[in-house]
Amino acid sequence: MKNPFIHKFDTQKSYYIYDVNTNNIIKSGQLVYDIIADYGVMSFSEIIHKWKKKYEGKVIRESLNRIHESHKSQGLFSPNRPTTMVCPMREEQSLQKLSDLILDVTERCNLRCKYCIYSGTYSYERKHSLRNMSWVIAKKAVDYFCSHCQDYNVYNVFGEVVSKEKANISFYGGEGLINFNLIKKIVGYVKTINQSVGFRVDTNGTIFNREIMRFLIDNDIMLQVSIDGPAEEHDKFRVFKNGRGSFNVIVKNLQKLQQMDRAYYEKRVCFVVTLSSAYNLLNIYKFFSSFDLVKEKSLLFGYVNPHDTDFFRVFSKQMKKLQWEKDRKKLLKQYIDLRVINGSVSQLMSGLFEKPLIMIHRRQIKPMMKNCGPNGICVPGVRKLFVDVEGKFYPCEKVGRAFCIGDVDKEIEVQKVRSIIETYIKESTKDCLNCWAVRLCKLCFTSARKGDKFDFERKKERCVNERNSLHNSLVLYTKIMEKNPKAFDFVKDMTFS
Repeated sequence: MKNPFIHKFDTQKSYYIYDVNTNNIIKSGQLVYDIIADYGVMSFSEIIHKWKKKYEGKVIRESLNRIHESHKSQGLFSPNRPTTMVCPMREEQSLQKLSDLILDVTERCNLRCKYCIYSGTYSYERKHSLRNMSWVIAKKAVDYFCSHCQDYNVYNVFGEVVSKEKANISFYGGEGLINFNLIKKIVGYVKTINQSVGFRVDTNGTIFNREIMRFLIDNDIMLQVSIDGPAEEHDKFRVFKNGRGSFNVIVKNLQKLQQMDRAYYEKRVCFVVTLSSAYNLLNIYKFFSSFDLVKEKSLLFGYVNPHDTDFFRVFSKQMKKLQWEKDRKKLLKQYIDLRVINGSVSQLMSGLFEKPLIMIHRRQIKPMMKNCGPNGICVPGVRKLFVDVEGKFYPCEKVGRAFCIGDVDKEIEVQKVRSIIETYIKESTKDCLNCWAVRLCKLCFTSARKGDKFDFERKKERCVNERNSLHNSLVLYTKIMEKNPKAFDFVKDMTFS
């Protein structure tokens, strides 16, 4: 017999049981919290005997009867585990429906960011090079995308479609704007064959001139600019080839862009922030809360990749993990206080703390099926496609040069896609089917990647971190809900693509 498929946690104020089979979070007393793992494994008499020194036998039996009734009437505290992990790929997906094409238009970059995966400090990643994507490769990739693309649905929290978003082409690098002539040519060409496609440029923000800015504005291109905080933080790692910081150049360019078209700047410019414990988190918080060019703007967050790199050894003297955690706790307390009073939460606080809480709040409260999907993986080649300078196809920009699924000539090779998913499932099934986080986990292929291959020992390490993170998020979520049950009502007004 197996234990109930549950995870226990507490907020110091109350005890909780996360019930995997129903996806419910159940508030309980300490007695139920203590004995629940024995339910279904031991007889009532054995459980009473085990806990009789702490609780009266009569009280234990009454609690067991309530647990048993909840099990029969609501399906709570069941020992059932999913029996198989199934491939999310359907046969009809052999004709891919794409909504996001990412073109690696150049491997050249004018910066030498010290944590960049292309910096040479990462063992299995490519280094900066002088290679550009050719027009021949770009046209083939665009033609393929435009013949397979579709707009995608945007949903509200109730699962209702509230709008459709354009299919999108993103320009990536290196520093994509180094190959600006190719970007111009692609945009012009796409507009002759598909007027509904949108565009995005990922940039370090240092290569702007009047022509580029006018082009971005006139074509309503979404601009994602990398900036890590104020100059004293940003310039630690985001530097030019000569070691000079890039902050002042970026700010001057942003000011020029804002002056040229304030409406465009407010609507279409957002920022990408890479975090590291070498930074002063409170300085970064103050910057994004008060600096006019960035405050109230959308922020996308990432952390320095910790795997297969010399970065943390080389810059170990600059790492201040204890201070980082101290500052993070200070911001977390502010975040909790604001959420409890339904106050306005900054973009940085939201990025640091909120995404997993929203995911927990939005979880579907329904019985788990016998078949479960494999964590947070996508189906490679469905929705998103990354194309490198040679024209090779990959699932996304985060997998490096692992998991090639075709190229501009062969197009997407369905069998390669299926092989990637089936390998992942085969190696993950044993651990995932018995993991309490199976319904909440968002790990994907990148969690099991080492270089251009799968490494499932690495994935197991990532699984430990993911469970710890989800545990902490459950504690944080319930701690906030204890103080204000309506704290996450704002989620119902959000949309999700």
